[in-house]
Amino acid sequence: MNRLSHALLLLPFLSAPSFACDWQVSTQVDPMTDKVTCVVSSASAKVSFYRYGSDRPNVRTASAYVRSGDGLEIRIDENQAILMGNNAYQRQKALDELLPQLKSGKRIRTSFRDVPNHQSGDAPICNLQQLLNDCS
Repeated sequence: MNRLSHALLLLPFLSAPSFACDWQVSTQVDPMTDKVTCVVSSASAKVSFYRYGSDRPNVRTASAYVRSGDGLEIRIDENQAILMGNNAYQRQKALDELLPQLKSGKRIRTSFRDVPNHQSGDAPICNLQQLLNDCS
């Protein structure tokens, strides 16, 4: 096999992102209701999924400075990016689309405006779904 053949064999591996799984789980117990809030976060994805008690997962960025209207966009694999709306109706519609994609997806990318800069994240989904399931 010549050098060109070796290079062509390696090309798919070079173009695909290679990241380590960095999803971390933390929990907090509400002292008044005893409900547990479980948070699953990734520094690489720059996003956290959280569950309050047995509610379905929701999502947020690590930033407190995301401006209204700029919103968080999430893209799973090569699917169309999903805008996580700022009001409850938009958010629920976006979650209806996002959560099924997490079950079969391999990669998550995020994008949001964080005053004064733009932030983006990119990470493998890895065991995110299992961690979210274990949070309930």
